[in-house]
Amino acid sequence: MAFAMLLPELGHYGLGRDAMSIRVLVVEDDQDFQWLLRLSLQLEHDTTVVGVAGDGETGVDLALREQPDVVVMDLMKTRINGFEATRRMKQIRPAVKVVVVTAFPVDNAICQQMYRSGVDALLRKADVATSLVPTIRSLHQTDTLADSLIT
Repeated sequence: MAFAMLLPELGHYGLGRDAMSIRVLVVEDDQDFQWLLRLSLQLEHDTTVVGVAGDGETGVDLALREQPDVVVMDLMKTRINGFEATRRMKQIRPAVKVVVVTAFPVDNAICQQMYRSGVDALLRKADVATSLVPTIRSLHQTDTLADSLIT
């Protein structure tokens, strides 16, 4: 079942948000991991979660509507995978940055798919707790794949 959820900014609840906040969309089908990603990002002073999607197709639609600066994309999802969803997003909004997260081993074939689809960074799910926010900040400040690719 496809689902998407728009989230209010924490600023609506009196916690405040910087006007220059990095707008982040989370595309993840595992609800527990989705919750972890969302919470981690909402606790940061310079990131705002603008939406959450549980599959790639809904993520593409939400990304086009909400215009995030960065998309955190699970690699393996139902309907369309993270590579195809990234390719579709980048066709319409080339400036959007995409961080793919995966629990699977990364080999040369996956790296080639990343490059072809336009993925800007790759993180293993095990590294998300320590690396996600710094990666998002770095991507938001860089313009090239060579500057931002993290494996």
